[in-house]
Amino acid sequence: MQLLRKRCPYRFRYRGSMSSLIFYTEQEQAVIATDTLAVSPGGRPFTFTTKAFHVPHLRMLIAGTGCGGFLDRWLCYLNSQMIVPGIDALAVHAPAALKRLWDSYCTEYKIPEGRTTTVYHFGFSEASDTIKSNAFRSENGFVSEGRPYGIGVKPECTVPENYNLPDAFRPMMDEQRSIQRQRPAEDRIYIGGEIIVHHLVKAGCSTCSMGPFEDFVDDMKAIYSRFGPGGSHS
Repeated sequence: MQLLRKRCPYRFRYRGSMSSLIFYTEQEQAVIATDTLAVSPGGRPFTFTTKAFHVPHLRMLIAGTGCGGFLDRWLCYLNSQMIVPGIDALAVHAPAALKRLWDSYCTEYKIPEGRTTTVYHFGFSEASDTIKSNAFRSENGFVSEGRPYGIGVKPECTVPENYNLPDAFRPMMDEQRSIQRQRPAEDRIYIGGEIIVHHLVKAGCSTCSMGPFEDFVDDMKAIYSRFGPGGSHS
């Protein structure tokens, strides 16, 4: 196939800012929605990607925002090198491990100063057998931040007074996209692709798509144009 003879475009300095993350937690469940668009510096669509992962042996979901690719690295490390029974123990050991990975990632991809990433954990506690949530932000040295039950959004948008999930995810993400489009390109968070929803309960995790955004085809064409004659291989 001609596509396989093209130089792989995955070697580049870093992915741009992303993404949308909306989540809801209560004692017995966590519901997480993300978009799937990753962009290259300057905001050009680069690829579609998964931004939240189920970790079954720890009864957890992990999600990430900020520099693309870092969550993937954390998933691999968590799955192969972290010997912990669950989310409580992980909250103790994750900060140091995340900081080491982030330092290595920033060096490898020459991440510009000021770029950040945040990793989120949602899972059933070893102690209480109820949902716990933690955020780990690079700008805070990945200190574990416990989160209360309820809804959280990133980037900002209006939370409807009476919302039904998962139906509320699309209008909330549409508002996020509208807000971000008004920001300067260098400060914008790019949201697109499709909406993926993860639902974690004690019995396991289910994942579904709520369908693409209206510019999905345009983004897809921009992504694959790099492989065409005269396309840019960034």
